[in-house]
Amino acid sequence: MRLSVVAPGIIAVLFIGTTPAQAIPHPIDPAQSIKSQFKGGHGVLISEVATATYKGIKGTTKVATNGSIGFNASGAVNYDLTTGWTSSPQLLELLGFDSSEDKSNSRTHAIKVGKYTYVSPFEWGERPEGRPWTRFGGKNNASWQDYGQRGSQLADVIHPKRLKFALSKAIQVRPGEYRGTLRTEDLYAELGPMNPDRHTISFRLFLNKAGLPIRLITEYKEKDSLPTMEGKEVKTIRHEVVDTRYYRWGVKVKIAPPPAKEVVDWKDLPGPSFQNEQGCFLCGFQPRALHDWPAKKI
Repeated sequence: MRLSVVAPGIIAVLFIGTTPAQAIPHPIDPAQSIKSQFKGGHGVLISEVATATYKGIKGTTKVATNGSIGFNASGAVNYDLTTGWTSSPQLLELLGFDSSEDKSNSRTHAIKVGKYTYVSPFEWGERPEGRPWTRFGGKNNASWQDYGQRGSQLADVIHPKRLKFALSKAIQVRPGEYRGTLRTEDLYAELGPMNPDRHTISFRLFLNKAGLPIRLITEYKEKDSLPTMEGKEVKTIRHEVVDTRYYRWGVKVKIAPPPAKEVVDWKDLPGPSFQNEQGCFLCGFQPRALHDWPAKKI
């Protein structure tokens, strides 16, 4: 995801001005706790709020994601997430949109089943009639979002090895709470050097008594460029905070793809107009093969 927050003034105190505490390991191995949840037909529910604020320009973008993550015996493999996003009138005006248009408050539905992700709506030029879903993944097709990413959250704490790695990077540990920093290029090392972005993120992770994640807050900054309708770019620094809550572990979930007759592959779409490309940028989603604004580490 590209754009993302939660009240920045409040979140800032989560990472600043804290005193190192004596490390208190969790009495239960969290990685094993996660593995114990991997049963077909079950999963976990999530609720997430992400906010991006910009230095040098007035404007914010808020992204709210809700839904379920589905498990099988091998791990967290599927999801069904609905995302709503809003941008401040100042930012919409900068990018050439009327704040009264639907783009100021839109929703996107993404369903991942196996190697495919189905997204609706997705503006990418003209569409075949009666096919509101765009399919990503598979041979010769773009991927939806980045490796391990669901919604706006960059870190994947529902993967036992990645959770264990994140916990190893904690510099402050209290009962049920871990704080530290991560480099995104290290998060998915087992997949190879495939992450398109490079961030150093602060994290605050909460575990329940069973060793399961119940809340993850991440924060980072990156240099960015916002393309205007006039074809110019406004350089800025984006400050992004993502607050994800995990609840009802072990809940029964059923995640299925939309009807095949309602689906078109991304590779079969003709491509966007300039305004469509802008709208996709604003909502915070980009096919992974189509990033036009690579992040730079600050």
